[in-house]
Amino acid sequence: MATSPPDLRALNPASKEYLEAVFELEEEGQRILQARIGERLGLAPATVSEGIKRLVAEGYVTIEGARDIVLTELGRAIAETLVRRHRLAERMLVDILGIPWHLCHEQAEDWEKVMTPEVEQSILDKLEGEPTCPHGNPIPGTKSAIPWSDLKPVSAMGAGQSGRLTRLLEDVELDHDVLEYLELHKLMPQCHLTVVDVAPDGTRTLEVDGTTVALGQALQDNLWVLDDAVG
Repeated sequence: MATSPPDLRALNPASKEYLEAVFELEEEGQRILQARIGERLGLAPATVSEGIKRLVAEGYVTIEGARDIVLTELGRAIAETLVRRHRLAERMLVDILGIPWHLCHEQAEDWEKVMTPEVEQSILDKLEGEPTCPHGNPIPGTKSAIPWSDLKPVSAMGAGQSGRLTRLLEDVELDHDVLEYLELHKLMPQCHLTVVDVAPDGTRTLEVDGTTVALGQALQDNLWVLDDAVG
């Protein structure tokens, strides 16, 4: 497991949010632009522009090509530590403290700030199963048997196709109401789902645990499944 950078606690809180967002977008295979960071964090373009300028000046990111944001070695080390601690905090809250699944993301933001390497390791030692957060996102610095490159969004599935819900992207985690809706309909990692129907507008009707639930495009894009043919 990577050692926490020595200046982590002194980092500006806004810079931490930006670095986490950049790391997560890269992890999801998305192009990292200021507009995408603004969408994820709910910030105005001018605010994001100033925040990225600060990260560049501090040596945490560089701007390459057509305005693509890239983590430096230092920026990656800090971002990976932040994301790892957040996801470990989520596991601690759900697995050990019994906090409801749809509440753990927002509460983990406070716990991650006071976590030490020793606490990280203690939580890791208690994890069972795949080393992911409760929403299925991998914990940086750990090894997983999940074939991440084989996952595909529900939006890429046709009628009759089925698979195991494996990962909910960070955009979903940021919306408390959406998480509560997914939990209510049992759309949580490791559930098995089948696409029953695809409407003309793209809405997909899924069967999950004997019940049906309809998902619009935005949610479909953020729920990633391991196809039965693969898994």
